[in-house]
Amino acid sequence: MKLLNKLNIKFKLGVLFFIMCTSIALLSYKAIEVSEHNKETLRVVHSKSQDVLSLQDKIITPLYKLRELTQSLVIAPNSSIRDSIEKDLNFVIKNLDLEFKKLEPEQIKTLQMWQNYKSFVFQTEQYLKEEFQEGAYINVTTSSREQFALLIDSLLKTQSKFLNNSTIAYTRAVEQAKELKISILIYILFLFILATLIGWFVARNIINSIQIVQQGLNDFFSYLNHKKNSVEKIEINSKDEFHQIATSINTNVAIIQKNIQNNEIVMKDATKVLENIKSGNLGSRVTKTSNNETLNELKIMMNDMMENLEEKIQKEINQRLEQEQLLIQQSKLASMGEMIGNIAHQWRQPLAQISAIHMNMKITYDFDKFTKDYIDTKIKEANTLTSYMSQTISDFQNFFKPQGEKEEFSIEKACIDAYNILKSSLKYHEIEVTFNLIEDTQIFGYKNEYSQVILNVLSNAKDILIERKIENPKINIEIKEGENFAIVKITDNAGGVEKNIVNKIFEPYFTTRHKTQGTGIGLYMSKNIIERNMNGFINVINIENGALFTVKVKKVTD
Repeated sequence: MKLLNKLNIKFKLGVLFFIMCTSIALLSYKAIEVSEHNKETLRVVHSKSQDVLSLQDKIITPLYKLRELTQSLVIAPNSSIRDSIEKDLNFVIKNLDLEFKKLEPEQIKTLQMWQNYKSFVFQTEQYLKEEFQEGAYINVTTSSREQFALLIDSLLKTQSKFLNNSTIAYTRAVEQAKELKISILIYILFLFILATLIGWFVARNIINSIQIVQQGLNDFFSYLNHKKNSVEKIEINSKDEFHQIATSINTNVAIIQKNIQNNEIVMKDATKVLENIKSGNLGSRVTKTSNNETLNELKIMMNDMMENLEEKIQKEINQRLEQEQLLIQQSKLASMGEMIGNIAHQWRQPLAQISAIHMNMKITYDFDKFTKDYIDTKIKEANTLTSYMSQTISDFQNFFKPQGEKEEFSIEKACIDAYNILKSSLKYHEIEVTFNLIEDTQIFGYKNEYSQVILNVLSNAKDILIERKIENPKINIEIKEGENFAIVKITDNAGGVEKNIVNKIFEPYFTTRHKTQGTGIGLYMSKNIIERNMNGFINVINIENGALFTVKVKKVTD
């Protein structure tokens, strides 16, 4: 342990790293050795197995085929079939000659047996050519069969020998694998014990140092949190990096203690000044000075701030009032512009009809068919149209007229009123609007303000559908009742709001259109109306092919 105390942490960790690398290298070497051994074992076993398969496939099986062909040759009914069999028989004999020549020299006896059996086969062919059927049959069933049995017996013994060699090779490989496994386990056990012992000593030394430093820091943090009045020095006996850390911490803690005491004086002084500000007294100042530059800067900043705080507060209030007034004025102007545009759409068709009545009257007069009944009819038609136009003005006036008191009103009625303002404009631009009334609900608030919100959303949907030139433009208004809220969902098929601006569209003066086409305050005012005046919520999300605006306001409960 004394030796470890004199070593630095880098060296201690270096020793552990060296042991780790050595262990990995030894285990890797052994793994490679085992892999190479397994490859050699597999090669030997595969070679022995191939000898068995080769003997079976290339000699024994063809011999049985040769025997079968010889018997078929004897019993063949005519010379044509016999010629075909002889062709196959000679081909098999040729291949067997090649395979028997490949046998090892110690198998010369088996090769001699093959030569004898082949001579019997040729003898059978000769008998058949001489039309000595009885001799061919006797040859096949006696001498040839006995020689075939001897040859097959010899080959089976050779095959059994190959199988035995393969078994011996496999058994030897299993034994060697066990020996290697034991050797590797011994290596692993040795390296594990060595690494554990050295690692335990090194880790214990490092952990002890860490615990001492940690305890010293905990004491210091307790002091910072006013749980202790003083901090004890950190004492470490080793000469490693932790000793250097402890020395540095002790030095800095002493300096920090002194600075904290000075800073506490300044902060108490500043606290008194803030208490004076809270009570409305702006005449007090921070007078104490700290050795901390940040606190001194804070002191100067606080004193400077209090010099003109009252003036800035008043100025800010005035600016906010001006901005609010400007915002309201812009909202009124924007609403007025939209109102005029919608009135123009509402009046366009009646004016065209009145013009047509005048033209019809002129033509009738020119053809001298002007009668009292005719003029009465046309005047009645014109009066009907002008009454409709007058009613349109009244509807717009009532819609935009400020309300003095809150009232209970129908969500459906408020949405229909907003739709009627834009009805002609939507029809002119061939925008299909559908109402999906699931359940109407009564809410308490300013009906015209709520309708203004719906109008703003519908107007925005209309503008974006026109701007993007959407084919078959559609707007759907869904009205339903939730557990606590009356909900209106307005969707369109304009492609949705761009992802980078979807969180900004309710901000004041934010608009994606040219400044001559919009002020960017419609949705901002809508959000204020719903969330401030009616304690509700309004938001927007993108759906499959457009945008979904959701307006939720608390419903009237019994």
